[in-house]
Amino acid sequence: MNKIHQLYLSAFTVLLMLSPSAFSQEKPEPMLSDLAIPLMEGLVEDNDEGLLFDSPEGRIIDAAASGQANAKEIYMYYRVVLPSLGWVVEQNMQCETAMLYCISAVRDEESLMLNINSAGDTSTITYSLSPN
Repeated sequence: MNKIHQLYLSAFTVLLMLSPSAFSQEKPEPMLSDLAIPLMEGLVEDNDEGLLFDSPEGRIIDAAASGQANAKEIYMYYRVVLPSLGWVVEQNMQCETAMLYCISAVRDEESLMLNINSAGDTSTITYSLSPN
């Protein structure tokens, strides 16, 4: 190995020792953990779809998950889980035309909207939190 290659290798090694996290591929923190809402078994959160914005007026959080779970089972799961977490679920919610199921809930100063859809054997759910 010539001296130039050795010099580059030494410099690269020093950079890695000084800042190994600069080269790591850390996974982003799941948005559902910020929402404090459990992810139903069979669903996987899509970290690329997550958004977190914190302001003096309150939090805005968007998250999405999908998996091979039945859309109605997802709906029923969250209809039971949300009230146990202190959310007041709106009864007889009218969904957007493209959604199979939806849930609207409020807790303290925040509103939560879940939209559930299905395509083939895969269901998708979006979670949207905003201040009241």
